Amino acid sequence: MTEHDVIISASEPRYWVLLLGCVAAGIWAVRYFPRHFKDNRRAIHGLGLFMLSLQATDLVLALLHPDIGFSVHRSLPLHFCGLNTILIGLNCFWRNRPVFAFTTFMGMIGGAHSVLTPQLPSGDLLPLLLLFYVKHAALVFVPIIVARCCDLHFRRFDWIRTYGWAVLLSTVVMGFNALLNLQFPRPDAVANYMYVWEAPVADNPLIFDWPWPWYLAPLHVALLVHLILLNAAFRKWHPWILNGQRARWFE
Repeated sequence: MTEHDVIISASEPRYWVLLLGCVAAGIWAVRYFPRHFKDNRRAIHGLGLFMLSLQATDLVLALLHPDIGFSVHRSLPLHFCGLNTILIGLNCFWRNRPVFAFTTFMGMIGGAHSVLTPQLPSGDLLPLLLLFYVKHAALVFVPIIVARCCDLHFRRFDWIRTYGWAVLLSTVVMGFNALLNLQFPRPDAVANYMYVWEAPVADNPLIFDWPWPWYLAPLHVALLVHLILLNAAFRKWHPWILNGQRARWFE
């Protein structure tokens, strides 16, 4: 944890205001967007630009705001949520099915946990606070909107492939963290992308105060359980997600 990290607990009124605001806005968007913009390529592209602009704003604030300060050790979009924000935005143009599957699973899991147990890595200035909640709520709800508006679908074992890709990516990022921390150490910043160098400090029951790498074991188990449950939920409720259409949601 660095001096910039801020934890927002459930005992704070702003926690509930922001959480309920995200849920209300997300449900409205899921209901409104497909009704008015289904199969509208320009509207889907606009949604993609919105996602990309969220991540770009995050970077610009770090570059320009003196109280934040850009750092290679903590400002790059190398957390899963940052990567998924970019990939979801780009996939509104690509409409690539494997990318859709990965970002839907990982984006919804990461976004939900970030909103429920927020740890802001760059402080809680109002612009950063609002950006954090909008971006992570979008990770939960935008994949549902894309599923309802575009001809994208899961295959039966996409959840297993998603886990494999997550392990591969986090291992690569673990090496990148080690390179920065061991070869280019900074006293004021520790590279902890994807939280594979140190355990996150968010108030989350899935996080244990264990040394590296042991704290990662329950996180891997939790990820697998989340993937299985989310996969089961999509199988159960896919007619609603597709506006009553059963076409090719699972193959």
